[in-house]
Amino acid sequence: MRLISFVIMISVGTTANSEGLFSWIFSSGKEITAEIKLVNKCQLDSKYFIVRDLESGESASFTNGFAKLATKTKSSVQLQLSPSVKNVTFAGNAVAAKKKMKLVADCSKRNLNDVSKN
Repeated sequence: MRLISFVIMISVGTTANSEGLFSWIFSSGKEITAEIKLVNKCQLDSKYFIVRDLESGESASFTNGFAKLATKTKSSVQLQLSPSVKNVTFAGNAVAAKKKMKLVADCSKRNLNDVSKN
């Protein structure tokens, strides 16, 4: 019981910046501009990737490995291929949006049909 009281006192008594745990828990739905860095481990150029807000449907493309997306904190965002890319699929895991993010495009684990046979 003392440990729980101690943790609560530390959490409440500690100043938290806007990106801290306290803010993350209590600021759900706040409008932000997410700045997303793409770490591209694929043989596909970064310009063919987009990041999409799964709740609003809005998307942003990457320029020089960076994208800015108007979204809300904790909204689900996902790394996807641009609709201009045909015959190949890629969908990253959905993650909670925050002001500064890094998304990784890793094509080493894939299950693609040989599109050259089509």
